[in-house]
Amino acid sequence: MIEHRICLSRVVNPRSVAVIGASDDVGKFGGRVIHYLIKHGYPGRLLPINPNRATIRGLPAYPGIGTVPEPVDVAILAVPVAHLLRQVEDCAAAGVGACIIITGKLADAGAEGAALQDRVLEVARAAGMRLVGPNCLGIFNMTDAAMLSSSLVLEAERVKPGGIGMVSQSGALMGTLVSVGLHHGAGFSRCISVGNQADLELCDFLDFLIDDPATRVIALYIEGLKDPARFAPLLRRARAAGKPVLCVKAGRSAAGAQAARSHTASLAGSFAAFEAVCREAGAVLCDDPAVMVQAADALDRLPRLPRAGMGLAVIASSGGSTVTTADMLPAHGLRLGEMAEATRAELRRWMPESHVHLPLDTGSFDDGTSEDGLSACMRSFMADPDIGAVVVPMTTQPAMAARAALFPELCRQGGRPVLFVMTAAEVGDAARQALRAADFPFLDRVADSLAVLRALEAESAGRDRAALPPPERPPGAGPAPALPGGALTEAEAKSLAAAYGVPVTRGVLAQDADAAVAAAEAIGFPVVLKGVSRAVVHKSDLGLVKLNLADAAAVRAAFAALPDIPLDGVLVQEMARGEAELILGARHEPGFGPLVLVGTGGVLVEVLRDVQVAPAPLRPADAEAMLRRLALWPVLAGVRGRPALDVAAAVDALVRLSWIAADLGPRLVEMDLNPILLRAVGGGAVAVDARATIHGDDA
Repeated sequence: MIEHRICLSRVVNPRSVAVIGASDDVGKFGGRVIHYLIKHGYPGRLLPINPNRATIRGLPAYPGIGTVPEPVDVAILAVPVAHLLRQVEDCAAAGVGACIIITGKLADAGAEGAALQDRVLEVARAAGMRLVGPNCLGIFNMTDAAMLSSSLVLEAERVKPGGIGMVSQSGALMGTLVSVGLHHGAGFSRCISVGNQADLELCDFLDFLIDDPATRVIALYIEGLKDPARFAPLLRRARAAGKPVLCVKAGRSAAGAQAARSHTASLAGSFAAFEAVCREAGAVLCDDPAVMVQAADALDRLPRLPRAGMGLAVIASSGGSTVTTADMLPAHGLRLGEMAEATRAELRRWMPESHVHLPLDTGSFDDGTSEDGLSACMRSFMADPDIGAVVVPMTTQPAMAARAALFPELCRQGGRPVLFVMTAAEVGDAARQALRAADFPFLDRVADSLAVLRALEAESAGRDRAALPPPERPPGAGPAPALPGGALTEAEAKSLAAAYGVPVTRGVLAQDADAAVAAAEAIGFPVVLKGVSRAVVHKSDLGLVKLNLADAAAVRAAFAALPDIPLDGVLVQEMARGEAELILGARHEPGFGPLVLVGTGGVLVEVLRDVQVAPAPLRPADAEAMLRRLALWPVLAGVRGRPALDVAAAVDALVRLSWIAADLGPRLVEMDLNPILLRAVGGGAVAVDARATIHGDDA
């Protein structure tokens, strides 16, 4: 174990800061760092390092870190890459606690830079000195006025403290997101740019923010995790601490695994695993970094949604804005609330019965839009058992600032989130300023407000999930039979599934045509013939699958027509039928653990890519939720006169497969049951094909 000179809290809130490369010129990194520390009122000891100057910004300057006559908690290095190693060596020798390295062009710039970064890390570790970066923009500590950064966002006259903590692998993006937040009146606790993560990494600072009393909500911009195994436990710890975590994961479009022996390997790749782990641990995954910050602000300053699945109220004085907002809800997975009779009765006091509906246009009030009527309707919405939040898209109108000023107190009294949207561009600036003065969030676009509400819904669902009991093993699930390492045959993969109670088709392995006929007669016609080879992934592509063989002659003919390739035998199995095809899969993702997958099955599974992934093992409710998220769900539920299918059987099979994944752990490389045929309610499900790859016991 390395003995570190200082703890992480002193890295974030140092008592003394040395700026190596300090300058009076704010056009230089070192000049901006010292300028922003002074501008934003850093209360600790500030120590400029510059061998060519006696003073900088009125402070005594030192020729080198070794000449500073007192201990230094943090040194900020904004020096050319050619001088970096020597400066880090000097800091290590001087007893500096940590270095924030703004300098780039290390591991981010090729092999030579990576070698230099390794050497810098080696020097720091030998001395017990921590590193932030390199190639980072440092730390904004708004809580303690310690702006350890050169980011231009610090040109802001004031950087508001608040409850949002942020860790970002992009310094420039972090500065931009802070700027977005400040525009909307958000406040931040600590924002950390980790850069190349040579030493201190994203999970270290996530761990810190979970325990940080100034942080109430955590936002993460992630490009890659150094230690994925730490991530999910930290997300669960944050949830237990009551601190929502929101994430944007970059590179999602290219993060899927390369196609391997199974569909599951290509469909449940790295990003799908990341998404599944986030959902299970209660974190909220966002597509847009700006929306992530706006949602974090809503979670920081607004009441939480009482529970997932509630409806919304949309209210405004413009019929056009209410209707268009309502039209956008389904695309965001949201719905209008179903008003209770008490809510309707209150609305009738202010408008004709014909206008008592959602969305609500206050222009229909008997006396025109009034503050009393608007306030009464808002209170009734927030008391309604099916309305979880209110969206207020304000268009141009008289007295916008006075009208906007009503909502902060109504929201606080009602205990429901109110998403106020100022759609009127600069004409609405007075209303925005009124809300900033009331410490109340606002948005500028209806689409952003709905994306934020979707994030609030996901956070609420995570809280609901945390209250569920742990998964229970279903009767008869396991143990696994003895299995060889490597690619399993279909019969071996089906024996594994059957050992956990997953229904599979009956089959017999035959070595010649006579044995195949005998097997078919024992099973009962019609049957299927499948050539078996551990080396073949897609049997049907090679003509190794012969369907619907009705008699012995058909079996002999099919056997003779099999392609002339080495086979381990021919599997004769019952010809099963169903109303829909599913794929069920399982795999072990390094760092994230066992995963299961369900989706629309058959030969087009990788074309349709209608799949859901979750960590294993599953509860039945988890499995059903996965099925409901599929595009195939209306077919499973029964659509256009088709019978409802046996969803309970699919849920049971998926839960049982999840226990295979959980029990085998890293031994399970991948497993497909594709297709599983699903029949009408009461008819069950059956896996008609299976493949798996298993590590040997010594792997």
